[in-house]
Amino acid sequence: MSPVLHFYVRPSGHEGAASGHTRRKLQGKLPELQGIETELCYNVNWTAEALPSAEEMKKLMWLFGCPLLLDDVARESWLLSGSSDLLLEVGPRLNFSTPTSTNIVSVCHAAGLGPVDRVETTRRYRLSVWL
Repeated sequence: MSPVLHFYVRPSGHEGAASGHTRRKLQGKLPELQGIETELCYNVNWTAEALPSAEEMKKLMWLFGCPLLLDDVARESWLLSGSSDLLLEVGPRLNFSTPTSTNIVSVCHAAGLGPVDRVETTRRYRLSVWL
């Protein structure tokens, strides 16, 4: 079974308005909601025998990052949950390949990353609640 690599993208400034909108909508149903933070996660199916080399890892980090932000992609999640936090991940079912995955895989192959055969994007939410 080939490993799935995870690349977490730190939210940029424009996502603050979107998370504020989401927070207002959720507070109607969950009054205990204190705050909400989000991040993207690229789930990469890597089919090679060995894990990516340093050069391949550098390419993957560059492909998933924003050219205007430095160090916005990490292998570990930016969302560190506390004891009263709820961490949710929303995205496509893993048994269904999306058109976005097909496009991202084409870009990876053009960049010389042949072992990538699927990339699905999920959005992760950390909900902070009062207990």
